[in-house]
Amino acid sequence: GIGKSRLAWELEKYLAGPVDPVYLHRGRSPAYGDGITFWALGEMVRRRVRLAETDDETTSRERIAAAVAEYVSDADDRRWVEPALLTLLGLEPAPAGGRDVLFAAWRIFFERIAEKGTTILLFEDLQWADTGLLDFIDHLLEWSRGAPILVVTLARPELFDKRPDWGAARRHFTAIALEPLPEPAMRELLAGFVPGLPGAAVEAILTRAEGIPLYAVETIRALVTDGRLERAEDGYRPVGDLGELAIPETLRSLIASRLDGLEAIDRELVQDAAVLGQTFTLAGLASVSGVGEGDLAARLRGLVRREVFEVEADPRSPERGQYRFVQSLIREVAHATLARPERRARHLAVAGYFETLVDDELAGALATHYLAAHAASVAGAEADAVGAKARLALRAAAERAASLGAHDQAVAYLQQALAVTVDLAEQADLLVRAAQAAETAADHATAAGFARRAAVAFGEAGDALAAARANALLGEILLGASQIEAAIEVLEATLAALPEAGADDVKAALLANLSRSLFRHDAPERAIEVADRALAIAERLNLDQVVVEAFINKATALTYVERRREAATLMEAAVRLAEAGGYIGAELRARHNLAWVVEEDEPRRAGEIARAALDLARRVGDRGMAVWLSWVAGWCTYREGDDWTSSIAATTEDLGAALAPSDEEQLLSSRCLFMVARGDDRDEDFSRLEALGTTLPDQQMQARLEMNRGDRALLQGHHLSAYEAFLRSTDLYSAWTGVGLPLALRAALWMKDVERARATARRLDDFPASGRTVQVDRAAAAAGIAALEGRSRDAVAGYLDVLQRWQGLGLYFDFARAALDFVLLVGPEVPEARTAAAEARPIFERLGARPYLERLDAALARSSEPVGVVGALANEGQ
Repeated sequence: GIGKSRLAWELEKYLAGPVDPVYLHRGRSPAYGDGITFWALGEMVRRRVRLAETDDETTSRERIAAAVAEYVSDADDRRWVEPALLTLLGLEPAPAGGRDVLFAAWRIFFERIAEKGTTILLFEDLQWADTGLLDFIDHLLEWSRGAPILVVTLARPELFDKRPDWGAARRHFTAIALEPLPEPAMRELLAGFVPGLPGAAVEAILTRAEGIPLYAVETIRALVTDGRLERAEDGYRPVGDLGELAIPETLRSLIASRLDGLEAIDRELVQDAAVLGQTFTLAGLASVSGVGEGDLAARLRGLVRREVFEVEADPRSPERGQYRFVQSLIREVAHATLARPERRARHLAVAGYFETLVDDELAGALATHYLAAHAASVAGAEADAVGAKARLALRAAAERAASLGAHDQAVAYLQQALAVTVDLAEQADLLVRAAQAAETAADHATAAGFARRAAVAFGEAGDALAAARANALLGEILLGASQIEAAIEVLEATLAALPEAGADDVKAALLANLSRSLFRHDAPERAIEVADRALAIAERLNLDQVVVEAFINKATALTYVERRREAATLMEAAVRLAEAGGYIGAELRARHNLAWVVEEDEPRRAGEIARAALDLARRVGDRGMAVWLSWVAGWCTYREGDDWTSSIAATTEDLGAALAPSDEEQLLSSRCLFMVARGDDRDEDFSRLEALGTTLPDQQMQARLEMNRGDRALLQGHHLSAYEAFLRSTDLYSAWTGVGLPLALRAALWMKDVERARATARRLDDFPASGRTVQVDRAAAAAGIAALEGRSRDAVAGYLDVLQRWQGLGLYFDFARAALDFVLLVGPEVPEARTAAAEARPIFERLGARPYLERLDAALARSSEPVGVVGALANEGQ
């Protein structure tokens, strides 16, 4: 009652004036418990395509198609957007890819509208919104930063009970707290309502209202109900005694007093309407109240005159022609006046009416009404009967929410269903569904708890196969949470206890997840063997998604044992199968891993694959995969020596979002790579990396941390520390051998330690990789060692060959660093080294690689030094 709706009304009135084209979308979250999933968003779409809630399916499909054709010009975008809008309105099942695809498609729809003019999304009563809608708003704010879209959210402070950090850390976020009006404004308000209102009445209202506009408005409405005010052309005018006003102390008491003044039949109709919701149709109220539509229409006209209800007259509104409470607080007060048996009867009546509508969009509302009826029932047979209906409705509501990507909302519905379920097997099934929804929502801890409870419940119910399925799910959840050892333990134990009969599909899923766990635990040979076992079952049973997962896992493990051509072929097949099946998450993972697979032979192609996949991940809003792809794309950009500034800016922007620790570690690691090379690294970034490294039991992440440590130490002149850190990275995670050993070799060469250089070169030769980049690394090792051993001619020839090959691969930062090595080790008096330095300088300058440029200048400035003799750099910084 402090003016939120008035604020929205003023905005809409302003937009009706002579301004540039503005596309306003307005939607309200209804007060049905936790809300109906995405109702406000569906209302916005209906307004845009000129649909009423009562329009039939044919009309709805035609208008959706016409709107998509009008606003979305790109054919590929239209293939995404139209089915997603139909899903939102309950006309089609969710597409493959689920929430990622839906959120992206809905966002693209509004972005394309925004290309035609500033677009406003006005969400009302957001305190009642479902969590899925809140997630979508977050998604829109995060991924549509470049579009002229204004998101306005109106809510009571209760919103912060759901989202304490709402708006926090958002750029371009403005919070407006509507405080009580000052006394002069309240006087102006009253004068506008009732010109000539006696001074004593004004003072009484001001004293009680305490700056709350709705309090003053409701007092005026109460005086109209009492017959002491009547409507006039310019507001209201006094017609009775206004000398003594007995105004209730609270706003709710004031509204309750006004409702008490209604005739009994009207009061009951208001209570029926309060159970139906903030808005309702004549047919809906007739069904619940039992009053014929003819008599009901006359009664409603009277309640409109008394300003209890109003009629939606906006021709653009999907609720046009419906009735609604003039203020949501009136509905709340009316609902609160119902006694427990009355609440039960009315909620059952509304549920019965909603069931006749056969509308998937109302699944959440139907569930909430049955749940409310159950809460108002007497324990025993009465409550059990309603509880059974509540369970069915809540399960359906959870399925609807999950299909729309509102997985937090699905969990909430399933938890409510668990509260009214006594059968052990049914509880276990609900727990599995809750675990799946929580895991999809990336709430790994909650998901693991549900899965463990489900496995126990199935075990107690004597269903060993179902218990195995629950444990298979638990292993997958632990894997997603990077708890690799725990995942392996659960998956292996479940496989060992698996029943012989009827468990092949479970076994295939278990084996596929175990394979992924094993290669992440640096056991690639066993991962390949386990993936093959999974494929043997999945192929026979046509378990396409398991096949895709097993292909990805096997191909990744194959790269670890340097069967890269086989790995690339298998990973490309995984991309095709995932794309054909609509498995967006698996497709992104396959593309990410494919970039790593081909990087050894085709580094520029790896960068192209990673950047294209990163665009797709951002398009569908898959933050987790966007982070992984950001790292590999950044690594490729780093080596290519292309636009470092854009890569740093994108990573820094991503770091500004709310992140899981594992995501933060990857992004921070990537940024540190660039910043160290520029000499702009910060102690606080490395302190944070160190802290994350102690909390994340993932060998890959630990190896990456050592690489960052070594990289920083190298450019600070601590060559021995750098050498040791690079070797630790390869020891921690064998897949990093091709990265860590060449870096360790550079550290050994820079401190002119020929023994360490030879030992590292031997390890590099023993490394079973044979790709083009590894071959160049080996050639660089040979050239550097030749320089340290005094074989000047071999060193010069070797470095010229290395530079030519890096240039051929398109890795210009690697080229420039090799040129620096050439000058440092062979000496600036060698003409070929000076030529290489001249070619490296503009690369370092363009990239802003200050530490490398300084070393190059220092090397060129030094006097000639005998090749092979330990010089001034021998113990630099040690």
